[in-house]
Amino acid sequence: MELEYTQQLLEDQEYLALVKRLEQQERQRLFCRHGLSHFLDVARIAWIITLEQIEQEGMNVEHLAQYKDQIYLTALLHDLGRLAEYNHIRSHDHAQEGVNIAWKFLKRIGYPEHKAREIVNAIKEHSGDEKSNYDLSNIIQMADNRSRNCFFCGAQEQCYWSEERRNKTILW
Repeated sequence: MELEYTQQLLEDQEYLALVKRLEQQERQRLFCRHGLSHFLDVARIAWIITLEQIEQEGMNVEHLAQYKDQIYLTALLHDLGRLAEYNHIRSHDHAQEGVNIAWKFLKRIGYPEHKAREIVNAIKEHSGDEKSNYDLSNIIQMADNRSRNCFFCGAQEQCYWSEERRNKTILW
């Protein structure tokens, strides 16, 4: 079944409750909000980036379905650590708190540990500077940045993102 583990995560009531709680916490947020829509935007953009890279490099697509599951799981888990910011835990490191949350859910759904390590590493590194390689970490980071519609944002004046990091187009 395609996206087998992703489906298990999306059926997990505790996961859904955390996403709902994050969305409630971010309702009044002026800047980019985080929730299921953002997670799915990141997943879909990451998948597009992956497909474009495969096409460009003529890569082997033998395990593509498994990789899609990994991309979607990473995207669905990558910002849950932001809940800690609202609980005043590690206020500046939502990525590290997200690692702890991700491990819990990945173990619960029986995701293979060696692949789970790649996911938690991508979550840990998703807030840094983009690199030129196409590993899971960088793909999620690029997708996360490109999921923002900075060119249409009403909070541009107050945004703390650098001009270089802001997404000013739907093309890349």
